[in-house]
Amino acid sequence: METEPAKSCSYFWAGHILFLGRCRAAIDEHTHYSLQIIINREGLFQFRSEGSSLVECGGAIIRSGVPHQVLSSCDDVHSYIHLWIDQESGVAKAIAREHLGEDNVKILDGDLLENLRGCIDTPGNYLGSCKEALDVYGKIISELDGYPKHAEETVDPRVTKITELLKEEYIVKKVVVADLARHACLSESRLMHLFKEQLGMPIRRYVLWMRLMTALQFAAQGESLTEAAHSAGFSDSPHLCRTFRKMYGIRLTVLVKNSPFVRVTSCFS
Repeated sequence: METEPAKSCSYFWAGHILFLGRCRAAIDEHTHYSLQIIINREGLFQFRSEGSSLVECGGAIIRSGVPHQVLSSCDDVHSYIHLWIDQESGVAKAIAREHLGEDNVKILDGDLLENLRGCIDTPGNYLGSCKEALDVYGKIISELDGYPKHAEETVDPRVTKITELLKEEYIVKKVVVADLARHACLSESRLMHLFKEQLGMPIRRYVLWMRLMTALQFAAQGESLTEAAHSAGFSDSPHLCRTFRKMYGIRLTVLVKNSPFVRVTSCFS
């Protein structure tokens, strides 16, 4: 058994975060825009989602927008895989369709859990380059039948137009729903309903997620947290860090701060 904490490693690319490392004793209850996959590489952890009792498991798939909490014992020395995938992606939709159906959470066990654990054949958390990280990602997605086999559900073109507009013009600009509604040729109430129906998240929460991902990209590419916060429309780095922890249940510095125990690899093109 290792006598020193294993180095945690995080890899970032468009719409994805792959984190390998030890789990904190308790990750606060949180929700986020991405579909999430959690795997304890060796043992079990305790897990709770909205409306359910505490369960002990080796892994779970959690739908976007579902409040949940991960707990582990204070002496837990196991390494975890956390994979967040943008819920708009074809991969996230395929995994949700294959494993979640009408449910919000799937507990992973049996052969599937063991196969997922086997997607990483190194004993540590450092995978090397982006290529190696993407290879591991590909193995996990293949085990979950996450590559789309048929046509994707079509997102209403008016919603697509608004998401593109948000990404292009509203990283730091204040969102005014009335302006967005005019671009979509819809009433404000209709746009808000359609947007949430199609993407599973209200417009302003989507914008918050988008800004977090933008800040994450800048931070992973070498900007200070203060610079990344300002580049993504946050007032300062504490505002960014508070928001990230509220949405993901973990400290942003755990994912982006290079230290003796954290290694960061940015795979953004």
